[in-house]
Amino acid sequence: MADWLMEIENELRRVLQSQNPGRTRTVARRIAGIAIKELQGQFPPSFFGEDYYRALQAFMIADEIPAPVAAAARRLQERLTADFTSPSLDPLGDAMTIVEFVKIRLSKK
Repeated sequence: MADWLMEIENELRRVLQSQNPGRTRTVARRIAGIAIKELQGQFPPSFFGEDYYRALQAFMIADEIPAPVAAAARRLQERLTADFTSPSLDPLGDAMTIVEFVKIRLSKK
């Protein structure tokens, strides 16, 4: 298993032990960022940003990203609402949508 996938597995194990929605959202962003950074590393002309949050922001508006994947990135990078709810009802699901896209994209390299 590739290092980036092992890192994602470690993050998933950690978050599944926590019942804190804020932590889940943070880890989901980190998971998505790990995948985006791997894509960026494998396709050097692509640049999505220096950190995971900026990577999500650039990734969601990139022309080559399919609409459902871009929407997952958009939900993950959005701020909490005034009543402290997340625009992402399933942050881990959104993160894994991005991970699956990256896996497919890297397999075609």
